[in-house]
Amino acid sequence: MRRTLSLLSALVAVAGLTTGVAAAAAKTPKVLVIGLDGARFDKLMAADTPNVHALVKRGYASRSSLYGSGMAPTVSGPGWSTILTGVWPDKHKVKENSFAGNDLAAHPSWLARAETANPALDTYAAVDWTPIGDKILRTGQDRKFVQNGDSAGYEKTDEQVAVDAEKHLKQDKADASFVYFGQTDIAGHDHGADSSQYAATLRTDDALIGRLLAAVDARANRADEDWLIMISADHGHTASGGHGGDSPEERMTFVIAAGGAVPAGTPAVAPKIVDIAPTVLRHLGVTAPAVYDGYALGAAPSDVFDSAVLKPRQDETGVPAGVLGWTHDAPGGWTVRNAAGMPAGVTEWQGWAFTNDDFWTRTAPGQQREANARARGVFAVADPDEWDDKGSPSSRGTFDSSLVSPGLDVTGKSTVDVSFVSHYRQDGTQRGALTASFDGGPEQNVLAYGPESGTANKGGDVLSVPTSASVKVPAGARSVKLTWRLYAAGNNWYWAVDAPRMTVR
Repeated sequence: MRRTLSLLSALVAVAGLTTGVAAAAAKTPKVLVIGLDGARFDKLMAADTPNVHALVKRGYASRSSLYGSGMAPTVSGPGWSTILTGVWPDKHKVKENSFAGNDLAAHPSWLARAETANPALDTYAAVDWTPIGDKILRTGQDRKFVQNGDSAGYEKTDEQVAVDAEKHLKQDKADASFVYFGQTDIAGHDHGADSSQYAATLRTDDALIGRLLAAVDARANRADEDWLIMISADHGHTASGGHGGDSPEERMTFVIAAGGAVPAGTPAVAPKIVDIAPTVLRHLGVTAPAVYDGYALGAAPSDVFDSAVLKPRQDETGVPAGVLGWTHDAPGGWTVRNAAGMPAGVTEWQGWAFTNDDFWTRTAPGQQREANARARGVFAVADPDEWDDKGSPSSRGTFDSSLVSPGLDVTGKSTVDVSFVSHYRQDGTQRGALTASFDGGPEQNVLAYGPESGTANKGGDVLSVPTSASVKVPAGARSVKLTWRLYAAGNNWYWAVDAPRMTVR
């Protein structure tokens, strides 16, 4: 009899567990994204901001970097457009706070996309920088609360935004909400990011965030809801105040996220602010459009370059000693091959190198390295411009270096497809080439960059462009290697490559 009761109890327990799993899976998804204008990540995390830190403990916080010269200045119009549309400025075309020439009609906000996909969703925005409401969020919300912080003062209007958002989050369906606070940016402009006034506004931001989170927790059906909370910023600030330039402090932004399917802990490869929109849509059960530049958090494809082990500076003394950021040791079967007799220059750039944004952009700010926005984590760079900065090697010869892929089996296949992110600046006689070699045979041209208008770059720059090409497999071929070569270069520009993918069909 005890066995029968034990079996019955076990069945009941399993049934209860199954019901509990189903109930958890059935929780209603809700999203709150909070924007802090001009909030520098390092200052936010160093400040007395307990609500932000508690949120980070539940999920994670990661510094990220904006674009820069060549794509857009580090100002609010491009920043908030990027966060809300999920695409970089070269797509939404917001290049200044004037919003002149924008293409936001083709790239609506994630609130509008969610509303279109599921009109039953309750969508809401509360902002006090009016261009966000007038330009970026002109349509696509069930309710929009807009105040003018420029005229009334952001300390006053941030409070009004918080009051309205608290009421909304506590009482309404509140399926998808965006709430913006602006006073930290004003403190940055007036006093600088190193000031006590700037730190004080970060504490105020944290208190406002705490009120919003408390409103969420006070909801009548909170236990049946699955809340995704995200926080980000449109740009940073210099120590003395201001933004718009290419310094690491002005380009500094971040992604803080907790809840939903967001993995806990700091990610190995930092997310980008374009990842906010697809993360929100995934949580709401809405398919992200193919045009998005971002990925839902945790869903970015793997990249073999990210396994490279980076080292501190050697010749690049302008880079802080603590910034790890270069190696010539190619990962995952890749190789770097320099031409015989190529003169020696700056060690870090003696041929193709593997680097990251924080290191590479510090070597020579303001030369459009910052516009390499679609690269993530570690990427490959051939940089004769920096190579020539030690001993003028271009006076003794040319830069000529090749980055060679591992072999790929093409037995019985007809076509090799290759894709990568290409960030290339043309100057002088410099040339770039993508070639394919089957079974160790001669190189076949796949893609060519150069000064002529008939080249793939049309004689000019190619800034952070997803690039693809195909090459036919010769009959009987068994393997192929692809080579990215930068050559005939002196004190010219550079070629950066990321996320190479090779498939056969």
